[in-house]
Amino acid sequence: MSNYVETWKSIAHALGRSERWCRYMAQRDADPLPVFKVGGIVRLNMHDLEDWLGRQRTRTLARPVAEALGTIVADRSGALPALKLIA
Repeated sequence: MSNYVETWKSIAHALGRSERWCRYMAQRDADPLPVFKVGGIVRLNMHDLEDWLGRQRTRTLARPVAEALGTIVADRSGALPALKLIA
């Protein structure tokens, strides 16, 4: 079994996303999708993909949604206030 995924279509299928999304993620400045070309054929190393996905998960989970939206502000210690259930 190959450690590489070749073609944008195969990369998109492996990620469960569209080819357009994969091309966009490969061209962005901050932590792009780790693709490279060999003789005009685009390739994605599966080990690099696993590392990249881990970084994306870590970055996403590192900050709570409420803090990202700016609705809840952390105190000086970095602790967020307790959430209240509204019924």
